Amino acid sequence: MNAMFQRLVGRFVPASLPPSGTFDGQTVLIAGASSGIGLAAAVHFATLGASVIITSRVASRGDAAKRHIEQAAGSSYKGQVTCLELDLESYASCTSFMGKLKTLMPDPAKLDVAILNGGMVNSHWEQSEAGWERTIQINTIGTTLLSLLLLAWMREAASLRKSPAHMVFVSSRDHLYNDISPLCSCQEKKDHILRQLSSKDNWDGAFFETQPNYNVSKLLLMYTIEGISDLARAPDGEPLVIVNSVCPGMVKTDIGGRIATRSMIHAIGVWLTLFVTAKTADSGSRICIQAALKPKETHGEFFNYWMTPEMYRSEAEPVIGCEKARSLQKQVWQEVIDELQTNVPGLQATLESMKQNST
Repeated sequence: MNAMFQRLVGRFVPASLPPSGTFDGQTVLIAGASSGIGLAAAVHFATLGASVIITSRVASRGDAAKRHIEQAAGSSYKGQVTCLELDLESYASCTSFMGKLKTLMPDPAKLDVAILNGGMVNSHWEQSEAGWERTIQINTIGTTLLSLLLLAWMREAASLRKSPAHMVFVSSRDHLYNDISPLCSCQEKKDHILRQLSSKDNWDGAFFETQPNYNVSKLLLMYTIEGISDLARAPDGEPLVIVNSVCPGMVKTDIGGRIATRSMIHAIGVWLTLFVTAKTADSGSRICIQAALKPKETHGEFFNYWMTPEMYRSEAEPVIGCEKARSLQKQVWQEVIDELQTNVPGLQATLESMKQNST
């Protein structure tokens, strides 16, 4: 009952924001900020004093978002808003983005917060250019690649900062709602988990299955975030970059658009769900601002508006904490790393360097 009450309160009562000027002089990167939660978070960071770097797959949408943020920040805004192109589905786009970011900001110590917000819901089976189902490609593999590239760069400046920078993943509590038995069965057969999930033969296209790979893609992301969190530590165990993941809750965005296109019934269902249960993007995005202020003691933790850390650990035990889940985490992490090292030039050397300087 307490959880239900907290969720209800979260639907109608936005979380508080820190005082004005909290991020004065800081720079915040938000990947996936041309609309929805990312755009709302960018507005909050700007109004709180930060310079903001946003990304968009489409330049025109990024330019429109930039103008919106500047207008929302007001004429007294002293920071800057910059937009760079980034497509999480493309390895080349991720590496090109990093090159542009380093040119724009030669000193990695100047980047204080990185919010990784990109993601998708897909109710239609589609294959990425790299050969994976697109939900897995974007939500898990692409997001992990971007985080690795950013982490390697941000770690370089750890000794030049008074306190660690932050990396925040926008995930979903839906990762809790997985039955890992099929993944365990796959592992027992010594099958490749990502390939099995990406196979069209295994795609659940049933009428009422509206997002077949979304929940599991977020679970796989939680597995890779654990690997990222380990790489973010110094040999003494202290975080060089504070890594957290968050769930903003059900938010009114266009992420369910692909579900709505399946039929009129699906379109009505999406509309009703958002109308009844979803909070605004402004409200949902506030957890990103809260996470950017978390102390180093919270490194690696997941945050949700209505769950205490103790509640989360209890809920996550079957998919994150149990022995079978721990084994799955290791395999998924290795599969993602193998894929990226094979297809992203220079990443293997980057990873080896981070491993040598981590726990």
